Amino acid sequence: MVHLVILRRLIRHLKDQQWSAIALDLLIVVLGVFIGIQVSNWNEGRRDRQSEREYLDRLRQEIAVILPQAQSTKAALADHFGRIEELRAFLASGLGRDALDDRHCVAAGRSHIYAATIFYPPTIKELISTGRILQIRDPAIRTAIMSFDQAYTDMSQLRTDIQIDRMVLARHYPQLIDSGLSVDWSGPNCDFEAMRHDPAFLNDFTDNMRRYSAYAADVGERQVDALALLERALADGLPPPAVQAPGPSAQANPAETSGGD
Repeated sequence: MVHLVILRRLIRHLKDQQWSAIALDLLIVVLGVFIGIQVSNWNEGRRDRQSEREYLDRLRQEIAVILPQAQSTKAALADHFGRIEELRAFLASGLGRDALDDRHCVAAGRSHIYAATIFYPPTIKELISTGRILQIRDPAIRTAIMSFDQAYTDMSQLRTDIQIDRMVLARHYPQLIDSGLSVDWSGPNCDFEAMRHDPAFLNDFTDNMRRYSAYAADVGERQVDALALLERALADGLPPPAVQAPGPSAQANPAETSGGD
């Protein structure tokens, strides 16, 4: 309505050749457009800031759930690899046979199983896939998010590569490893002494061991480090979250899980 009034005035002033009035009308139009654009930009910026805060708060909550799980996975991988390393030491030297037990038999039988969860906060996927990563103003946080995404890609590719042609030792050497019939791997039986004198078994065991070691370090440890770096970047770049009423704990769904034979 205001624009129509100004337009009618401008037309009338043009007919009457009232140049001062025309200049004033044009100035009013320009100022009106400018103010309108500024208000629109201000509202859009406010929405972007609100959206940014919601994304980062959500990401911080997801990491609070995921990081302890990743740390637990790292510890489990390290513990299992410890049994594999103890068995390797016996196979290499013949010493320490009395220290080997069911845990080491399970370690040999499960030496091909290391593809645990690689955790990926859902919010990171949403930020990158929608392009809203550009709403994150803090360059350190934005870099940490992109670095984590790249690390996830690298770890996922490594997990795929490292599982190619992996060896199920119990299947190929049943005379050396009896996994038992229990669902929880209890009651296995291994002929550790005979393992030492089977060159084919030693080669396949060593291959599994090296793959397991690479997975434990390059995935198990790396994802904990990547999550911890992201957590620190968020802590440095964000004020403490607002206190909220108690409710269900945040749940972060890992992007991928795999395991088993």
